[in-house]
Amino acid sequence: MSSLIRGAITHPIAVLAIVLTMILFGLASLQTIPIQMTPDIDKPVLQVRVSWPGASPKDVEQEIVLRLERELTSLPGVKSVESDSRRGRARVTLTYGVGQDMDAALVKLLGQLARVSGLPKGSKSPEVRTSNSEDSPIARMALVAKDGVDIDIDTLSEFVDTVILEPLNRISGISEVTSWGGAKREIRIALDMDQVADFGLSVAEIVDAIKASSAQVTAGEVTEGNRSFTLRTEAISYTPDTAKELVLRTEVRDGRIFNVKLSDVANVELGYKTPDSFRRLNGMPAITFAVLREPATNVVTTLAGLKQKVNALNAGILAERGLDLRIVYDETVYIGTALELVRGNILIGGILAIAVLLTFLRALAPTAIVMIAIPVSIISTFVVIAGLGLSINVISLAGLAFAVGMVVDASIVSLENIYRLKQSGVRALQAAYWGARKVWAP
Repeated sequence: MSSLIRGAITHPIAVLAIVLTMILFGLASLQTIPIQMTPDIDKPVLQVRVSWPGASPKDVEQEIVLRLERELTSLPGVKSVESDSRRGRARVTLTYGVGQDMDAALVKLLGQLARVSGLPKGSKSPEVRTSNSEDSPIARMALVAKDGVDIDIDTLSEFVDTVILEPLNRISGISEVTSWGGAKREIRIALDMDQVADFGLSVAEIVDAIKASSAQVTAGEVTEGNRSFTLRTEAISYTPDTAKELVLRTEVRDGRIFNVKLSDVANVELGYKTPDSFRRLNGMPAITFAVLREPATNVVTTLAGLKQKVNALNAGILAERGLDLRIVYDETVYIGTALELVRGNILIGGILAIAVLLTFLRALAPTAIVMIAIPVSIISTFVVIAGLGLSINVISLAGLAFAVGMVVDASIVSLENIYRLKQSGVRALQAAYWGARKVWAP
């Protein structure tokens, strides 16, 4: 330490160059450091989601959740498995131990899911999410109709998926945007029971005919040389017009073949499912959204991109439809308030320290040294923060505020010691060396 002190005194130009370099790199690093409310706490969590439209929570648990739990519990590193069964969907959350390589865990989970068989027909393929749905969103939004516009918000589910969710999910830094509210389209079949009876059909026969026509089944295999191909029949994607032509039964009447179609016994039309939940904003029907961020992203930059996209949507296609997408919760507001409070405390502490130093030393030069040391030490710290992959948050800024106090305390003690030695007749360079050495390297 003594050689470092002597070198700093005998090579002032080199010290100045190092200080300027640290300031330059510190300012450059500041542009790349994520800004958020609290530090990132990497949760070793992976989540598997499966959709099974129309299934009851009990069926979802028995047919999907229990099967997934049996297959996934044995994965290496898994500490606990939590499941949630709801109408039409299942969610299984895997929690891993601290220090787990989550990239490797994700690969093993995908491989295990590929080997899972026996999931019920009609269920969708399992999806894996690296972000937990219980994570706190960085923004919440609501889609409402503008004043004076008569529109049924519940009929906009498909519009929301294509016009709002798709572009928002592509924004850099956003992990997932989820929506609540609205109703999906469905084909409604209203049976005329008199006609059903006239044709000698039963409701069960009609249901079986509809299921059979929309089932995807294996049609066998074709072998060509050493290669084998599996054939599958694709399910029909129905529209109201094609559904009306569905043949329920073929009969022979008066020597002629007669097809009993769905339109003969039912009224077929396109409608919307009955919503299972409702959302309102200030008393108005709404579709709500939650925005989750990717780990280690700059919340301020991410939300700036989100706001820009929301403004573009509101000025374009949403304005044409009489709709308004509003941001009702913005985490940057709270981040800005908290960080500004900590910054203010650092500034006030520095000013008070300089004022006290100037009052007791009654010398401008020593005071100026402390004035320079405070911002230099803070800016230089940004290089370390960026190098370690940390973020600017209330915890790191509180640490900086504490460090500023330590820098000021050490500077005051060193300067007072140097000042005392100079008054006793020691030369300036010798006083600087011994004054600093007695404090830092006794």
